[in-house]
Amino acid sequence: MVKPVFLIFFICLAFCTAASAAGPLFDDDSLISMQLIGDFSNLLKEIDKEKSYPAKLIYSTETGSVEIPVKLQVRGNARLEHCRVPGLRVIFPKSGVEGLFIDQRKLKLVTQCRQKSDQYKQYLLQEYLIYRMYAQLTVHSFKSRLVTVDFQDSGKKSQQWSNFAFFIEDKKRMATRLGATVVEKPMVKRSQLAPKETNLVSVFQYMIGNTDYSMLKGEGEEACCHNLRLLDKGEGYIPVPYDFDFAGLINPGYAAPAASLGIKKVTQRLYRGFCGGNDHLPDNLALVLTNKSMLYAIIDGGKVNERTVKKMHRYLDGFYKTIDDPKRLDKNIAQKCRPKPQPKK
Repeated sequence: MVKPVFLIFFICLAFCTAASAAGPLFDDDSLISMQLIGDFSNLLKEIDKEKSYPAKLIYSTETGSVEIPVKLQVRGNARLEHCRVPGLRVIFPKSGVEGLFIDQRKLKLVTQCRQKSDQYKQYLLQEYLIYRMYAQLTVHSFKSRLVTVDFQDSGKKSQQWSNFAFFIEDKKRMATRLGATVVEKPMVKRSQLAPKETNLVSVFQYMIGNTDYSMLKGEGEEACCHNLRLLDKGEGYIPVPYDFDFAGLINPGYAAPAASLGIKKVTQRLYRGFCGGNDHLPDNLALVLTNKSMLYAIIDGGKVNERTVKKMHRYLDGFYKTIDDPKRLDKNIAQKCRPKPQPKK
């Protein structure tokens, strides 16, 4: 018989190992204040995702300020085209970093697309809440951390502004935390995906009204999959979604669905799950029903304004009305699944 003290030790060891793999940056969800000082005069005009700009990241602790030399790269596709402030990748030194960012190497920083816009502030905060909502449903999710950033331009214009932003956990760090490896393939087959986890992604994307993703291939020359990362734990590839800014739950003015989907606006829900996953619909729908109050609480406890909270509630209400009605559930979800393509004759 295992003694209680040893059982507690092993449980703690497993939990602490998983937590430490993410790093102290993602240990809680309290707001972090920081500064980024760099040549934003040129960086904000950059389109080369491989070009790096030296910068300083500064944050405060109880014992004083911590300054880290970092490099910044622009990232994203759609945001590079229409955003005044593109998404950023923050690259940390290989050694010598302690404290909040210890052992971090590369992190995505989701920024507010336009500096002086309350509407874009709401968009960003809503996307952050969606990351937290998905993390409420499954451990197979990216951790995130909200920050306020004072951007200070060291370039010619010497501009300065402050906005919310949030960090997203590195995919390799996430895989390590979950005891998995990252799948790097241009395409995968449906049969290679873990059915239950894949179906949960489909249910969640339908709930938030997001169609801007692919389960089977990457965008252009990128690795599979579009706005998803695949994890391998030995029992089928587990999809982990990210980039929710085109979701109907947010409904940003710049978002439009792909013409091939047959819907006119992103607020129109379209179920894109595979028919092979319908056996897992009852369990996954039960999961989102069980967590309903928690998902609403995440929204209520966020930093979005009251108007945005009400809008998000109304949109989620529509989803829960659908899954509470057997006829609507069958018509809008179960029967809308994507059948396996028939082989060409």
